[in-house]
Amino acid sequence: MTNWLPRLETREGSAYLAIVSELETAIEDGRLRPGDRLPTHRLLADLLGLNVSTVTRAYREAERRHLIGGEVGRGTYVLGRAEAGSLFELDRRDVATPDVPLDLSTNTPPPVPRRFDLARAVATLEKSGELERLLDYPRAADWLLLRSAAASWIARRGLAADPERLVLTAGAQHALATVLGWLADETEIAAEALTYPGLHMLARERGWRLAPLAMDEEGARPDSIEAACRAGRRLFVLSPSLQNPTGASMSEARRHVIAALLRHYKAFAVEEDVYGLLGDPGLPTLASLAPENVAYVTGLSKTVAPGLRVGFLLLPPAMTSRIRDAEHQTRWYVSPLMATIARRWIADGTAAERLAWQRKELAARWRLVHRVMQPGQYRGASGPHLWLPLESSARARKLTEALERDGIRVVTGETFALRKEGSPAGVRLSLGAAPNRHLLAGALDRIVDWSRTGQ
Repeated sequence: MTNWLPRLETREGSAYLAIVSELETAIEDGRLRPGDRLPTHRLLADLLGLNVSTVTRAYREAERRHLIGGEVGRGTYVLGRAEAGSLFELDRRDVATPDVPLDLSTNTPPPVPRRFDLARAVATLEKSGELERLLDYPRAADWLLLRSAAASWIARRGLAADPERLVLTAGAQHALATVLGWLADETEIAAEALTYPGLHMLARERGWRLAPLAMDEEGARPDSIEAACRAGRRLFVLSPSLQNPTGASMSEARRHVIAALLRHYKAFAVEEDVYGLLGDPGLPTLASLAPENVAYVTGLSKTVAPGLRVGFLLLPPAMTSRIRDAEHQTRWYVSPLMATIARRWIADGTAAERLAWQRKELAARWRLVHRVMQPGQYRGASGPHLWLPLESSARARKLTEALERDGIRVVTGETFALRKEGSPAGVRLSLGAAPNRHLLAGALDRIVDWSRTGQ
């Protein structure tokens, strides 16, 4: 049995949630590892001077977040997944009650009304005799067609993408893992101080060190990037458009400044642009401003359909020689059926129609935000998530607890922070995750009420 003991005096709020937070922190920093056996409910309660029911409630919450698991007669063990991992687990989102939460913690697109797009695509493949072939290994010609379609999709961002520089992957996360796997080695990677959970999980898995970049209302600050370059850091992961979790988007002027810094210091950035088509299409990508210094990552899951796991990695010209080896490794992860549907939807306009619907629905949800909440109370625009800046992490946790009691689940900035101390405090609320605007309006009303009363 591990000798781990949570330090509740450092946490504010409910004792049971403080225990869960201590568990998450201990797993993230390696003090608790998968397989470690935790103290029994009664022993931990005795050690902390709490009721057994409080520890039982904490263990149940930790199990819900996939941090721990238990078996009768064997005890409770660490599973080794922090809260960031739970953000990829989609709960029921059809009703908001304390038992079946309205889960606004997971960043998903708004649910698209039934369109029969997939049924039509599969029927067309069946009629043409192509469907059965997609259960076999893909042909080289299939990937050439998909790379050409990917280039046309990326062109919507104003980025001229040579198909010969494109690597096809099983989603944007796979693309990010691929390019960082070539470049990171033992290098420290600099990223926004609040960074989306996928990068955290990759770093933990690969043993990479993440260094935080200071942020403001536009995202990563140029002075912080320059300071990192002067300190010898040469590898960055940046999200200039609708950054997750803050929703920040860099102005065109800032993008030019950062591109100039990358060129001057011969630094390299991976531009994560999965939300770019939901933002201002006129803003240039970093990859278009510094093509020799930036690898561009995007996909279709955040803009077309979550289950369409097809990602695109555009490499700088100097890295083109890696593509042959990269595709031999990455394309086996891509489902030929998904790849073919993605190619057809890009070609026949279905992907563009679904993107247009999502932009329209998100615009309606943002109008709801503007109507219910006060200017300055929130940040973000046009994207699927909203950021509520708060004066402290303790206050963010209090809001999260209050919403959870009403069956509304959001996530605090601590989940995204590269460093627990000194990072911007707040709460991320996923607008797209609400099954309809009515439930979203109820959640927004509850947040406004809490802001007034603190309860």
